[in-house]
Amino acid sequence: MSEAKNTVEKASGLAKDLFLANLGLAGKAYEQGVDFVKFTESKYKETESKLKDTYSKRNEIFDGLVERGQKVQDDAKAEFESRTSEIKGKFEETKSQAKAKLESLKSESLEERVKELRETLESSVEKVKAKVSRKADDATEGTESAAA
Repeated sequence: MSEAKNTVEKASGLAKDLFLANLGLAGKAYEQGVDFVKFTESKYKETESKLKDTYSKRNEIFDGLVERGQKVQDDAKAEFESRTSEIKGKFEETKSQAKAKLESLKSESLEERVKELRETLESSVEKVKAKVSRKADDATEGTESAAA
């Protein structure tokens, strides 16, 4: 019987150790849970504090964003106007060059046309002179032959 008693005592000791291990595990889990809750509460309070600070500074932040937006808009307008002025200047320069070239072409074309008309007129005048001269020669010959 002593062997059975010994086995019961060992089993009883093992059961007690298992109970204590479970109790220790529960205690450890409880402590970690409490630590986690404290950590979570501190992070919550920290976040809440940051949120309150940000919330209280919202007008300041908003005004800062409005100022930044205004600066970006002003810079964009200035750049646009600068580019627009530059483009207008180039356009006007190109336009005046085109007008000058057109006038040059017009006057060249006009001069060439006048030259062509003069040549045509001179040619026509020469033809008329030749005809008149022939008719005068023919009339002179006719009067000379009639007189002879």
